[in-house]
Amino acid sequence: MTHPPARSWNSQWFVPTGEQQQVLQSNAPAIVISALAGTGKTTTLCMKACQLLAGLGPEGRILVLAYSRAGVTALRDRLLKLHGAVPASLEILTIEQLSEQVLRAQGDPVVKLDDPVQRRFLILQAQQALRQELARSPDPDADAVMAHDVDIDAFLAFEALAKKRRLDHQRDGEEGSLRDFCAAQDLDYSLYRLLHQYERMRVGLNHEPRFYAEGDCSFELSRQLDLLGWDQPCEPLQGRYGAVLFDELHDLDEGALTILRKLVQSDNGVFVGAGDFNQHIHEGAFSVFGGALQHLRDSLPAGMEVLHINTTRRFGAEICAALNPLFGVEFACAPQNSDSFVHQRYDTDAQCAQQLVELHAQIVQGWGGLRAVQTAKTDRITHSALNVVLRNPQDSILLEWVFGHEGVHYGCQGMGAFYLRREVALVLCLLWALQGDSAAGRTLTPGIVAAGIQGLLHYSRRNARPDAVDPDVLAQGEFDDAGWTLGPGASESQQLAATLHGNAPQMQRYIVHGTLDRQAPPLADACAQAMALPPGLLADAGAFFRHADVRRIFEDAAIHGVERQACLASLEQLAGLAQGMPASEFLGRLTLMATTSIAMYQRKEPVTLRLLSVEACKGREFMFVAVPFVERGRFPGPAAQAEAYRERNMLYVAMTRARTALWLLESAARPVSPGPV
Repeated sequence: MTHPPARSWNSQWFVPTGEQQQVLQSNAPAIVISALAGTGKTTTLCMKACQLLAGLGPEGRILVLAYSRAGVTALRDRLLKLHGAVPASLEILTIEQLSEQVLRAQGDPVVKLDDPVQRRFLILQAQQALRQELARSPDPDADAVMAHDVDIDAFLAFEALAKKRRLDHQRDGEEGSLRDFCAAQDLDYSLYRLLHQYERMRVGLNHEPRFYAEGDCSFELSRQLDLLGWDQPCEPLQGRYGAVLFDELHDLDEGALTILRKLVQSDNGVFVGAGDFNQHIHEGAFSVFGGALQHLRDSLPAGMEVLHINTTRRFGAEICAALNPLFGVEFACAPQNSDSFVHQRYDTDAQCAQQLVELHAQIVQGWGGLRAVQTAKTDRITHSALNVVLRNPQDSILLEWVFGHEGVHYGCQGMGAFYLRREVALVLCLLWALQGDSAAGRTLTPGIVAAGIQGLLHYSRRNARPDAVDPDVLAQGEFDDAGWTLGPGASESQQLAATLHGNAPQMQRYIVHGTLDRQAPPLADACAQAMALPPGLLADAGAFFRHADVRRIFEDAAIHGVERQACLASLEQLAGLAQGMPASEFLGRLTLMATTSIAMYQRKEPVTLRLLSVEACKGREFMFVAVPFVERGRFPGPAAQAEAYRERNMLYVAMTRARTALWLLESAARPVSPGPV
């Protein structure tokens, strides 16, 4: 095959490196690009797409798949820079979007369910139906399903994991009970029972799905493809494309691989995939590099070629030299790249936070001034910002408190402001309500009150409405349509917040009785009992957050163990901030922080500090990045050996986002360096 010239790659930034040229010159029927961060894997994939498209002629079509919607956006952006436009004959889709197309094309009715409130209510209906079944046929191992309303977040996470790993498909070839399978795979048996019940009600006895939530289209298509022989092509996919390309290959899961295998087996030309094993952080995905590479080879045409790209254009020699020994990789940098890497140690979290305050001032007042001069000739004002990547949301609590009191306009991505997280807002509302009439004139913001009510509903499980559902309908294996509009959701908490805002005694009444009805009997859950704590506790808000009755709210809640640990860690962070401080002073300072932040946002003041989760920064790059609280058992976090590589990859993703300067703030007592992690 003769490769046409790439006339649109006239920017020096897009001149292919030697490693990229290997990809462009390869004639293999299947190519897997193993690329490190910032080496241009998405750019290389787009270059290859343009090249292949030029060789296919005017009727040719190419499919470019990404695992996520963010990946689709990145591909479109890169093609605009490379080609000036996204060619009409080039389809860019997620696996889920492709699956929906195929299902519709073959005549399957596809009703999408995007409303999380409705979905929550249907899950609770499935649990009620399972309870009815267990009442007829007791199962001691499923007692957890009977005891409390299910933790919706835990169920959704388990459902996604089960469908990505195709656990039911794994079970088809195994003997033994579901209980045995769960024990062998270290799975939650009760959640698996509930998932089976939910799926039976969703798809019906005739396997005609009533609705498709996110991920269900690809799950259904992979199920249908399993009915075909291993090498049998799929008619709806037959010969649709001249080539298939796949970005974010490191996020591939078993369901997506099933669809990908049928794509390449159905006469759709060459396959080119790109990924970075080091960025494999999603549960349920599997590594396509290393030991699992053979698994991918089995699904792709013979003669698959693996090509490596290690030369990064994102950062220079200093960051490369820091990353290579830490992660056991082989970054090389482009000659023109210049950067800075600074390694700092801290003894306490407070010292680490102070180091970040100094870095922020250095960037805004130092490098920020340089950038202002450099952009003075344009109308656009460019503001420098420090981007701080955190492994755990609770680690932002101290930083938000410190920077908020410094008057810094900060933003959170991948996590809400700490006082708007339901577990934090709940205990803030409890502390405020405990003051009763003495809280007059000191009010929490409406947003905090609304989040606190959501926390009350979630952690105390006060939102079950079994009387809203017809049990006879559930017994027939169907959802009760009539009850859909009655499900509790965000609107309920917003309405209550408007009623309770500014009225601590009324909030106390609602917490104790679960309603504003003065005749309602008091409840006995941990939140209600917290309202009986002695008033003297208000003299030390830190003691309130550490009190056993407050901790019991989360210790006894029917939530996943990981969420419980995060809630208790947040309580400990709050206790540290509020130690020795009267409740009125602590809540006053916190409310001032929140209202000041709102005012800065309304004035459109520039954000000079971003706090990001690892997931939120994945696939992005920034000029200035700091990675704090790096210590063994924290970042990377504790994990079983089989999952330890995902924790290592979290740190890798965080430390490969910087273009100009990277700061590593590491514990002196429990360092991670020199590596390899």
